[in-house]
Amino acid sequence: MTPIATIFSIGLMFRDNKYHLVRLDFGENLRHTNYANTEHSVVIYGSHAHFNAPSGKYSPKNVVPIGNISEFKNIKKIRDALIEFIDYTNIKKK
Repeated sequence: MTPIATIFSIGLMFRDNKYHLVRLDFGENLRHTNYANTEHSVVIYGSHAHFNAPSGKYSPKNVVPIGNISEFKNIKKIRDALIEFIDYTNIKKK
């Protein structure tokens, strides 16, 4: 979980096929079901990360809780999330 009250996302997406390489969704009230519509389904609450996932809202995909990613577990400001995301994805600033 992250203590940021605002709901926001940061991500890298391939434009041609609208596929997310990585997308971080921040917000304490978020809810995502992993393994949807299977006997192994589990609900993930709060901030989470999508890796190699389709962009459609109803496309099945699994997420990782942000708290499981050490670089993002103590984020307190949107600015900090963006800076950590840039470092995490190895984006070079010009």
